[in-house]
Amino acid sequence: MAKGGSGAKMLYFVLYVVLITELLIVITERDELEESEMFIRNNMLGSIAASYKAPISLSSTPKFLDYNVAGEGGHEATIVLSVTGLVSDEEKAGVVYYVNVAPGSKTPDAWPSGGISSEKGNGKYKLVKSEDGAAKFLATMSAEGDYKFSTYCEVERRWPGYLMGTPLLDSLKVMVGNLKKAKSNIEIFTISAKRQGGVKKKGAELVL
Repeated sequence: MAKGGSGAKMLYFVLYVVLITELLIVITERDELEESEMFIRNNMLGSIAASYKAPISLSSTPKFLDYNVAGEGGHEATIVLSVTGLVSDEEKAGVVYYVNVAPGSKTPDAWPSGGISSEKGNGKYKLVKSEDGAAKFLATMSAEGDYKFSTYCEVERRWPGYLMGTPLLDSLKVMVGNLKKAKSNIEIFTISAKRQGGVKKKGAELVL
């Protein structure tokens, strides 16, 4: 009888040790998971914060464009304007582009005084934005000449909407500080308008 009681106690002790061991494993795995999540969280926030602190950069493609003023169908000269450094979808929606004639350049016909923006253009010259924050400068020209344009963009920096009301946004605000308006570099591009094609007159021949 004594042996039976002793065996039962040993069994309970072994089960107790196994239970404690399993519990320690669960706690260790939980702590490791929390450390991993915290590492990922801090790195993610650090990357976003660095993006907000970095300047925005504007580029144009192409930088030099040949345009045929004799083209049919009211075709438009097209320059693609791309900006890097926008962080949130709200910034991509709110970025504003500006285009004006570059200093020293010939002014194209019907060019509006003060230039154009993605919020204000006219029939012959306009800026059309896309959902990803890029834009296209579209121009219909009727006079020949080499025209240089300067362009830049501005944006009110805005927090990502998906972080609103979360502790992550509070941490991000501590890392970045107050958001300010950002202005890009000034980019220069050229449109060379020429009358191409058409009927060429044959020169007179001298008959001896």
